[in-house]
Amino acid sequence: MRILSITAQKPHSTGSGTYLTELVREFDRMGHEQAVVCGIYSDDKTAFPDRVMCYPVIFDCGEKHSPDFPIAGMSDVMPYPSTRYRDMTEDMLNKFEDAFTYVIGKAVDEFHPDLIICHHLFLLTAIVRRDYPDLAVYGICHGSDLRQFMSCSHLQDFIRPEIAKLDRIFALHDLQRDKITTLYGSIVSEKITVTGSGYNSDIFNPDRRTPRSDDDPVRLVYAGKMSEAKGVPELLDVLEELSREGVDFTATLAGGCQDKAIMRKLEKLPSNIKVVGQVPQDKLASIFKDGDIFILPSYFEGLGLVLIEAMACGMLPISTDIPGVREWIDANVGNSIVRYIPMPEMLGVDIPTESGREQFKKDMKAILISSIYDISNGSTQSLPSPDTSRITWNAVCNSIL
Repeated sequence: MRILSITAQKPHSTGSGTYLTELVREFDRMGHEQAVVCGIYSDDKTAFPDRVMCYPVIFDCGEKHSPDFPIAGMSDVMPYPSTRYRDMTEDMLNKFEDAFTYVIGKAVDEFHPDLIICHHLFLLTAIVRRDYPDLAVYGICHGSDLRQFMSCSHLQDFIRPEIAKLDRIFALHDLQRDKITTLYGSIVSEKITVTGSGYNSDIFNPDRRTPRSDDDPVRLVYAGKMSEAKGVPELLDVLEELSREGVDFTATLAGGCQDKAIMRKLEKLPSNIKVVGQVPQDKLASIFKDGDIFILPSYFEGLGLVLIEAMACGMLPISTDIPGVREWIDANVGNSIVRYIPMPEMLGVDIPTESGREQFKKDMKAILISSIYDISNGSTQSLPSPDTSRITWNAVCNSIL
């Protein structure tokens, strides 16, 4: 089969980008011919298998069919310079559409796909569905697209009917499937398949894991965008408080940051907290194998694949109890060891109330302290090993096909 994958943003820098990249690699192993359309900058490099053709839309480079603004991000804060969809003028939207329709048209004419897989149920997927009514077009939901759809009411009248015309839609979990039918309307539930996610067990595994001696501080890790929606300001507050109280730990924070307020906080952290920036997957796996506790204090996630990756490397994961995530993990991971921070009272999709924010920090601190204590006294060593064998990219690809 000839498969064309399409995303409006970078293919390797976010959770959805990793999802696309891993699908492309697995389809390649399965013997399918492929091409990818993606948004990048001129100095970006793509990391697809050699046989995969890449058709980039190059942003902000001054060339023809190049939007003269940063990449449009599916989240309001991306780990690289980006444009928010809700800030795009009519002229910017026209340039976005012109660039992608030109490059996608070139890809379709040269590659002749049997199937188009679009990532995110949003603007570009709607454009593709409109422009290629006679081709099979599938859409993959990543969660951030639902939030973006809700925040861009001026685009909904165009997006909603085109998403409903997709031949097949894939959701990460059951709750997300229900949300899709609520937001986009007129979509029969039989058209939506829950695929979940996969993880790369060749990279994320306990092989060559760094052992911790009894005298060593407990090693904490965060990986993800440095943004308010990820709960990073609250995490930093808690880590600083634990440091002041003399709790024996180190922390490694991995991820890109474009938030100036968070940047200022990162510059003033205690010496036991290290910021390493955005790192490739193999480096991230090494960090996980050097860690004891992984924490994801996010207020909104599609699925939180990084929890599975951390678990697979032998870490104890802590996550916000985001709706739909616990249910999917419990259904797909045998002996799950994830510990959950209660969701705070929320003002918006990913914005807690002030009282909710303060309670969230208290809950996070309590769970971190108990987890650090459990690691220190060795009680977690008696926990059964989680079974992540059912979460494979091969299973996701077979479900899609």
